[in-house]
Amino acid sequence: MKHTFPLGLTAAGFLILATPVFAQDLPGATLQAISGSLGGVPMMIIEGENLDEKYGFEGKFEYLPHEGAFQNFLIGNADVSMDNDLLGVAFAREEGFDVTTFYPVGNLYRGIVVPGSSDAKTPADLKGKKVGHFGADSGTTMFIRLIVQEMYGFDVLKEYDMAQVGPGALPALLEGGEVDAIFNFESFVSEAMVATDGRYLLQAYKAYSEFTGGFSPWITNMVARGDWLKENPEIAYGVRDAYDEAVALLEETNYEIMREPYIREKLGITSDEVLDTLIANGAANRYFTTDWSNEKRAAALDFLNRLAEDGEILKNVPDGMMVTLEDYVGPRP
Repeated sequence: MKHTFPLGLTAAGFLILATPVFAQDLPGATLQAISGSLGGVPMMIIEGENLDEKYGFEGKFEYLPHEGAFQNFLIGNADVSMDNDLLGVAFAREEGFDVTTFYPVGNLYRGIVVPGSSDAKTPADLKGKKVGHFGADSGTTMFIRLIVQEMYGFDVLKEYDMAQVGPGALPALLEGGEVDAIFNFESFVSEAMVATDGRYLLQAYKAYSEFTGGFSPWITNMVARGDWLKENPEIAYGVRDAYDEAVALLEETNYEIMREPYIREKLGITSDEVLDTLIANGAANRYFTTDWSNEKRAAALDFLNRLAEDGEILKNVPDGMMVTLEDYVGPRP
């Protein structure tokens, strides 16, 4: 397994000259992820370690603002979205877009964060308190809502005093004491922890997988259009293989590979303490996965169906939400 090490001038010069010649013979694919989101880290590793070329394609890597990122994919500006949740796929399929998930990316690297001064021990201790989030229809709030309902028996949207701002603004609200807790995802979780000497009150992946005996839904998945997958099976397998190696590098280094400048810069992390916290959280909670088993996909569909039961936001779980490349496009070319 190849890791990034400082290169001598001769080797670096060789790579600069040789890579474009090599890449000209490879089919291209545009991959996108959300700028500053932890979900983009595997894609950063694919780009930074040249895993696209290793696995037979030339990647164009785009990091987009949270707002409008999925729409950018839906209108055809990217071939594979590496940073989308299943809810977005459900909504898109309901609107007639032929898109599907073909592999997992992130475990639930989200949760409820409280400051170090909080005496809350469970989510029930926040009833009647002010809690920041970034939208009732966001995957973060919807998933935490269902997890808390199943584990603790109450509805956070009814029992908490919810305050809505963007995800990037939530750590400052917590630091300023304007809210008692926040719902957020990494790396904003680590930022909030450093700013407030805070902690997870509920780490969604760890808590829910322990509660269910092993299952927790993914926060992000690889998503592509059905016609693109069928027309480009070799690239699709290559993207999956490159991702598998990226996750292996994360695991082998105990997430220390995230100190690489090409990752830190794209995440926009300037604080060593935030980076240390993020790496520790990732290693402790296994933020990325390659488990796309039949059992996990079936459990994920059950989870989505429970979300759709009240019909407030998700009203239906369409067919074709999740596929395997083997079943959808056939054996590896």
